[in-house]
Amino acid sequence: MSEVMTNGPKVILKFNESILKEIEIIQPEFTIGRRAVNDLVIDHAAVSGRHARIVQVQSVFFLEDLKSTNGTFVNDRRIERKQLLDTDVVTIGKHRLIFRDAVNNGRPSDQPKFNGFDKTTVMTGQKVRASGAERTVGVVQIISGRTDRKEYKLTKRLTIIGSQDQATIKLTGYFAPKIAAMIGRRGKGYFISTSEDVKVIHVNSKAVKGQADLKDGDLLEIKGVKMYFYLKEPTQP
Repeated sequence: MSEVMTNGPKVILKFNESILKEIEIIQPEFTIGRRAVNDLVIDHAAVSGRHARIVQVQSVFFLEDLKSTNGTFVNDRRIERKQLLDTDVVTIGKHRLIFRDAVNNGRPSDQPKFNGFDKTTVMTGQKVRASGAERTVGVVQIISGRTDRKEYKLTKRLTIIGSQDQATIKLTGYFAPKIAAMIGRRGKGYFISTSEDVKVIHVNSKAVKGQADLKDGDLLEIKGVKMYFYLKEPTQP
């Protein structure tokens, strides 16, 4: 089978050296597993029923392991959650998936690596429109810890928490990591993700690895900074 880029991002499923199928990713959540309900079904004993999923946040794609038995690997490294870049090789059981980002037309991606969190993304500058299903806006209020402000409105699709210049919620402690976490918006709700440098944060005193949905009134603790997350209606003009 020849490899032809489709109009959108896709995965190419391979077993040994044979290409089994190519599937375009057309929905914001793309599931992979042995069960028939998945978007990509891999019928092999080494694959869990719900093994992994690819989640799209704007033009950025993340791969998440769904607590599979045998794990999910990207470029031969086991991951819990990792941003996918063009030509990344995902290993699930005995199968390999090649991720192709059609936006890049096969060229090496210039997207920042969220798994490493060493750069920011132009996505952080895109505002959330306060209309329709997205009327509420998230707010983070600092309870304790060192930051440059005491309150932040989450008006961007992706909000970086860290000490780097591009961070919205800027940690000012001497040992603060450049990227500690990220808060994103998906549909009506918000979620928080850990970084590779800070693998564990706390939501309502419970340790979180990877990603967790945020609810109105949640208490967050990230590298010694305690925060209160709540939702508010936008100010009417």
